[in-house]
Parts: sequence; structure tokens; C-alpha cells
Amino acid sequence: MHHIIGFAVIGAVVGGISATEGKGKVRPVLRGLVKGGIVAKRKIDAYRAAALSEAQKLVDEARAELDQPKTEQGA
Repeated sequence: MHHIIGFAVIGAVVGGISATEGKGKVRPVLRGLVKGGIVAKRKIDAYRAAALSEAQKLVDEARAELDQPKTEQGA
């Protein structure tokens, strides 16, 4: 749903600006903004995947430690 709202806002802005400024000037700026958003999303997804991977490793290590048979210390 939030994607639709974003597209509606972008469409309204483009429509308003293109009516007053002309399409030739606005299109490259908006394309740059869209490309920047795509790059940012890709980076965020990569950081999120790395964080999830590290968290999963920590969980696996903790489970492995808990599953080890307990030994008496000092024995």
C-alpha cells in the first residue's frame, strides 16, 4: 500500500512541475532520485541480510553450547 501512495505523490509532483517547467528538465532529476532510492534499498537489504546471518550464527553457537554435555569443573 505504501508503494501506491509514493507513486501517487511522485505522479502529482511530476504533473505539477512538468506543467510549469517542462518535461525535459524534470525527468533526469526524477530518474536520478529513483536510481538513488534503488541503490539505497539494495544496500539496506545487503546490510539486513548480513545482520540476520550474524544473528543466526550467534543463535547456532549458543544452541551448540547448551546442547553440549555438562562436565564438572575441577574434575
